[in-house]
Amino acid sequence: MPPATIWPEWGPEALLWLLCALLITLVVVAAGIWVLVKRLERVQRELGALAALPEIERRVTRALAERDDLDLRRIEHLLVDLRDGSKRMESLLARAEELRASSNDALVPMVPPPLGERVLNRLLALGYERIEIVTPEDSFAAITQTGGDVLVEARREGILCKGRVRVRAGRIESVQLQPAFPVFP
Repeated sequence: MPPATIWPEWGPEALLWLLCALLITLVVVAAGIWVLVKRLERVQRELGALAALPEIERRVTRALAERDDLDLRRIEHLLVDLRDGSKRMESLLARAEELRASSNDALVPMVPPPLGERVLNRLLALGYERIEIVTPEDSFAAITQTGGDVLVEARREGILCKGRVRVRAGRIESVQLQPAFPVFP
């Protein structure tokens, strides 16, 4: 009986296929390793950009410590006061313009702006927007001469308000606008 061999005997064709399979496996493994190395390099570059974060944090902390006296609420209140002051100033300027327009002591008589324009200017100065004058324009002449009310609708902070602008002796005397809906308790 012939001795048993551990390795089977392969022909040259089988060895060739085995070497081809081994070569393809090595190429695939090498390509996979190359892709992994490239991804690791990209991640390392991205992490390198994040290395500056501790320095940025240190600078921001130092800047905030230096600006500890900066109170945002105080600044907000100052800005609100400036806004309110500018609205009051605009209202005063509109009134002064009306008085100047209606005074007769000028050398050249001044023609006051039309009543509709004065009503719009006053309501804009008071902070109203999207203003609609309900009173017909053809009755403005009579209201300017004898006095009366100009009916208006406007919005303030998004709320529809309806009311009137009282005119006496050609000047705006008062503005009475209220929200169009009743206030619930």
